[in-house]
Order: sequence, then structure tokens, then C-alpha cells
Amino acid sequence: MSDIDAVAGMYNIIVSSERESAEYRVPIEEFVTKLENRDLPDEICVAGLEEVLTDDEDLRDQLVSTMRQEMDYLNSQRPLPTIQFVVDGDIQGAGDSFDVEIDDEFHSLEPIFGRQIKKRDSGWLVAPFRV
Repeated sequence: MSDIDAVAGMYNIIVSSERESAEYRVPIEEFVTKLENRDLPDEICVAGLEEVLTDDEDLRDQLVSTMRQEMDYLNSQRPLPTIQFVVDGDIQGAGDSFDVEIDDEFHSLEPIFGRQIKKRDSGWLVAPFRV
């Protein structure tokens, strides 16, 4: 494994300017396809979260649906996959609620990653595969 900021077996949401990401980077659409086909590498970084937070509701729905459908598959893999979602905005948090600030607007991460998001470190959140 490389020296990236991620916990295997969880979704890692990282700020691109603050954290080390996996070399293998794909857009959201490709991640959804790879997850549906159960063809994920051990480490993957997913780019484009800003798009599904701000604009593309259809893609967001497809992402969340696929993440829910493939939760048991992800949890059964050995080794557990290391999945990062990289954002180009600032992460803001209050209690158990976290938002990403994009173009001076705040967008909640809860609709995608559920209510179990936790802060791991500055610029780094984690959420279980069970969204």
C-alpha cells in the first residue's frame, strides 16, 4: 500500500490541497461503473464530488444507489478496498454534520455518505461503506 491519507474499509473524503491521494484517480461515473461491475482496484481516488453535490442530481442518485447496493460486496473484500473521494472545497463541520464549501455555498455530505461521517483529521473525513 502507498502512503496515502485513507482508511481501508471506509469512504475517505479528503481535501485535495491538504491530503495525499491515491495515484489511480477516476471520475464519479467511472467509479460507479467499476463498483457496479465489481472491478475496483485496492486503492482508488474518485474525483468530481463537487459536481454531484452542486449540479448533477441524477448522477448523485446513481452514485448513492450503487454504493448502497454494493455495500456488502465492499465489506467482504480482502483486503478491504481503500476508497477516497477528493474535493476541491473546504470541509466545514458542526457536530456530526459536515458540509463542503464550494463557490461560497455549503453542500451537505449526508445525502451521499449518510449520518455516520466522522472527522479523522484536518481535511479528512471518513464514513462507513454502510451509507
